[in-house]
Formats: sequence, structure tokens, C-alpha cells
Amino acid sequence: MKVFLSHARKDAELAFQLAKRLEQSGFRVWSSEKEIVPGDNWAKKIGKALEDSDLMVLLFTPSAMESDSLRHDVEFAIGSRKYEHRVFSVFVGSETEADKNMPWILRKLPNRQVGSAKDFSDVAKEIQALFAVPT
Repeated sequence: MKVFLSHARKDAELAFQLAKRLEQSGFRVWSSEKEIVPGDNWAKKIGKALEDSDLMVLLFTPSAMESDSLRHDVEFAIGSRKYEHRVFSVFVGSETEADKNMPWILRKLPNRQVGSAKDFSDVAKEIQALFAVPT
């Protein structure tokens, strides 16, 4: 299953760690750091990745919604029939911060709040179970 991993640029290291855990669980993960190089048409590459992906994972931290690209991905995921029932949000931070900073509509969809990247293996297992990915 192909996963589009959306995150704020400043959370690239967390995204790398989450992508690694997802890949260890059998997912093929698309992330901008791996797939876009200087000189690429980033809009075209992102559009193709969204078209090719089966699932969108949104990675949040307390200030992630300051990222225009993450906000656009959230809007796309919510409005797209392709991603209906195919969005999972991960919030890294306290539960209080998650309640305050994660868009309310995403709290209605599958999501997980974790304290740190060390919990990403549990997140990958949960995503695997929810979306029936074979182990």
C-alpha cells in the first residue's frame, strides 16, 4: 500500500522516523524529502504522488499548522473522494496540545496522539490493522 506522508518542513526528522516505521510495516511511503530534488517541478511531483497513493498520513506537532503545504494537504484529504476513509493523523505532543492544535475535523477520523517518535512503531501497527495491510 502506498502512503503519502504529509508534514511541515520543520518536522522533516520526525517524518523520516515515521516513514521508516511505516516502511518496516510493509508500506511504501512517499515523502517530499526523498522524492523531490532541487529543480524538480514540486507541484507536479506532489500531484502525481497524491494520485498514486492509497492512504494519506498527516503528521502534526504543536506548530505544524503554520505550514501552508500541510494545511493544503489537509484540505485536499478532507475534500477528496479518493481519500475518503483513507486518512490517518498522527500528533506528536501532549494530549492538551493535540486538542488545541489539530483540526477538529481530523479528530473525527482515525488518529493517534503520541508523546514522541519512540511510539511510531505502535502507530504503524495501528495503521496496518485499520487499513488491513498484511504483516
